[in-house]
Amino acid sequence: MKKVLAAASMMLLTVLLTAAPVQAAPKDPLTALRKQLAQGGGVSFTERSAARSGDKPTFERQGLLRYGKLGITASDITAKLNFEKEPKKDSFGENDSVADSSFMKIPERIIRIGTTSYTRGFVIGNRLPKGKVWWKQSPGWTSGVSAMVGDYINAADPGTLKVLLDRSKRSGNTYTGQITLKELRKVSPWARVTLWQDFNDQAAAGWKLVVSSSGLPSRLTTYSPGEGNRKRSDIRYTNWGTKASITAPPAGKVSTRLEGGGRSPLPEAPRR
Repeated sequence: MKKVLAAASMMLLTVLLTAAPVQAAPKDPLTALRKQLAQGGGVSFTERSAARSGDKPTFERQGLLRYGKLGITASDITAKLNFEKEPKKDSFGENDSVADSSFMKIPERIIRIGTTSYTRGFVIGNRLPKGKVWWKQSPGWTSGVSAMVGDYINAADPGTLKVLLDRSKRSGNTYTGQITLKELRKVSPWARVTLWQDFNDQAAAGWKLVVSSSGLPSRLTTYSPGEGNRKRSDIRYTNWGTKASITAPPAGKVSTRLEGGGRSPLPEAPRR
């Protein structure tokens, strides 16, 4: 009888071990992203700030990125600020050429092809010559004036993704880490052409990156370390491999100059 029970126990143990699910190791995100570069196409993303204005996020952004063999070759991004109340008039002072701040409710769109960008709406739209809709800047930025309240980490950019992975701790399919903005701008191709505003040497960014079963970035949450780990924004990546048709605006609607005097709202972008 003892031999029968022992044999039955061994059979049951064998069945349980055989039936136990084997958890596959997560695929390498950088390898998965480089495969997307080789195939061309692109990816869509949406961003929502953690800060709220009434029942809406203070800042929203959506975009389309197009890939080539070396990385992101073009982008089309639209951003907007949400106001619970109408922006105040004359908020720029009587000596400023822009005395009406209602333009701040107009979305800002930036198309960047190669190193040339075309910007419309928001601050830029208020300073374009009559009949012109887009401002051309070469070299230009991936994001316009509104980027100062948006995020500057892009996990869909291969150079930036490598930086995130190198500085992350992994738990399953989630990667967490942080970096100073000074270092980020030095090592991240995306940040170099997005992060145009000044900041102090101690300013830093934190992140939590979740990748899908294929290894591709799915969700990126960013934080401001040193401020109670304050959440900044939530970014979702979708439609990997989508056809990304991004073209320059009609030449007749483009201007290379701005009116109103004073310096440009955006400095010249890096030539790389």
